[in-house]
Formats: sequence, structure tokens, C-alpha cells
Amino acid sequence: MLRRVLALTAVLTLALAATASARTVDVVKLLGPEIPDAGAIDVPVLLPATLDLDYGAGRMIVGEAVGARPGVRGRYDLTLSATRRCDGASACFLAEFTGRRGAKLGYKTANVRLALGMKGHYEPIHCGASCAPASIAWIEKGVRYEIQAKALGGRAGFVKAANSAIRAGNRGWAAASASSSACSAASAAASKDDDSIP
Repeated sequence: MLRRVLALTAVLTLALAATASARTVDVVKLLGPEIPDAGAIDVPVLLPATLDLDYGAGRMIVGEAVGARPGVRGRYDLTLSATRRCDGASACFLAEFTGRRGAKLGYKTANVRLALGMKGHYEPIHCGASCAPASIAWIEKGVRYEIQAKALGGRAGFVKAANSAIRAGNRGWAAASASSSACSAASAAASKDDDSIP
């Protein structure tokens, strides 16, 4: 009996700790002026509206453009980190959003269905010498998009984030005002999502 009580107490403690560290963040607001002009880089910038990070409330989150150089076209790298100039280090990394024109999916098979009839690949967290965060990747109009994050929700959470990014469309600053009505129409017309490939 005592073992059952101790086991139940341990499970409840872990569940409460996980809930306490969950934090929904406004991705677009945090990245703000770091979001590049899609016309200047020749890649539509796709970002989810929010992301459920495994990171405590009240702690600092920094949004940065990584490796951005004037005149570089065909790609973007945006990150959310616990410190400035994190450079992807495991201790401070929270999320990364990338777009690469002409890049391959990088996986043999698609294993998730996404909004607007697209398919993608979800990769759960995996550990070797260090742990790589979970990710989801898809190809849209010749651009490989990926969201990699220390996020909650597993496959369903990542499918939700990718679908949010796909439906919102280009969030590059020059296109933001011109496409806001198109984004609303696309969101309203989006069909029911299925998060797995049969």
C-alpha cells in the first residue's frame, strides 16, 4: 500500500512540475522587428502565432535573427532563446524557425498531414551524446520550413504550430499589411486537419 501511495505521489509531482513549466508564447510578438522582409530574402516567412514552450513563466525570452546578413537571399533563421547570442546552445535554446529555398525535406517519408493538404515530417526529441529537440518540417512552394523547439504537446502540438504557420502565410514585414485579408480568408477556408499519415 505504501509503495502505491509513493508511486502515485511521484507521478502527481512530475505532472504538476510539467504543468508549472508550460508557457504559451506569442511568437510573432517576441520576434517582432527581427522578422525579415520576405521580398528582400525571396522566402515567405512562416511562423506560428503561438507556441507552448517547456519554459517557466516570468523568465526572459529573447527573439533573434541568427546568421542574418544583408543581401543574403533564399533563407532565414529566427530563434527564441533564454539569453542573447545563445547560438543554439542546449542550455539556452528554446525554439528555431527556418526557411530554406530549394532544400530537401531531409527525411525519407512524410509522417504527418498538415493544413491545406500538405504533408510533413515530425521528429520527436532524441538523445545521443546530447539531446536534439523535437521538430516538424515541410516543403511549401519550393521552400523547406522547419520548427524545432523545446515545446510541449508532442506530435499534435507541433502539427498545430505548423498549421498555424501555414494558415497565417507570409509574416515578412513588407507583406504583412498586403496579405492580412488573404490570411484571414485562407484561415477561414482551411479544412479539417489529420495529424497522421496512414
